[in-house]
Amino acid sequence: MKRNRAAFTIVQNEPLFLPKWLDYYGRHFPPGDLYVLDHATTDGSTSAAARTFPEVRFVPVHRLESFNHNWLRETVETFQRFLLQSYDNVLFAEADEFVVADPLRYGGLGQYIERFDMPIVRCQGFNVYQTPEEAPLDFTKPWLPQRTNAYEAVLYSKPVLSKLPLKWAMGFHSLEGALPPPQDSNLALFHCHRIDYDYCVRRHQSARQRNWSQSDLAAGLGIQNRIVEPTEFRTWYYGGNDLGERSVPIVETLKVF
Repeated sequence: MKRNRAAFTIVQNEPLFLPKWLDYYGRHFPPGDLYVLDHATTDGSTSAAARTFPEVRFVPVHRLESFNHNWLRETVETFQRFLLQSYDNVLFAEADEFVVADPLRYGGLGQYIERFDMPIVRCQGFNVYQTPEEAPLDFTKPWLPQRTNAYEAVLYSKPVLSKLPLKWAMGFHSLEGALPPPQDSNLALFHCHRIDYDYCVRRHQSARQRNWSQSDLAAGLGIQNRIVEPTEFRTWYYGGNDLGERSVPIVETLKVF
């Protein structure tokens, strides 16, 4: 008999987001049903996370290039298919993505998945950011209560929870060659890449130093992760075309991490 649910991510050098991801999803999934694909991490962050979360399954994956979107997509699709052999439902979320079931309707994400009766669902996506008036994030405290606004972002209304093997388009924002699956407004995805201005700069600086795929560079894939020049970064941070459609207050009851 299959188990009810599993979640997985893929990381390289995520000392801040990976522990947060494991802490959050560990509330809604049995620890042994969380999986981390470790793409040749060099900063010790996955080893540290493995000591803190000993029941989580860490799976090494390898490629010399740190950024290669085709390889990333194929690796995630292959692992999702593998997990679906043992689980009824599989959720894939990147390290800076946190999927929240409306607490007014569900007793957490785990209960949402236990009641989940569709083949695939899309979340309602939100891009969290630090307004100019807000203080830097205190990462030792819950994150979302420290932020007031997020952009409604169709780009991050991702199909991340499924009972079926998926063929994603580049970036996992949609499905390749298929109509968008139904969206559930009771399932929010908070994309936290921009949740703290200064940390976002440092994360870009780290990413810029890695070995990028020449084909990705030529195609401009993931190029926002290379923006570090102060004026250009500020312009992108508050106005990049990936930001979203409009800024709205974050619903207080959704501030659960």
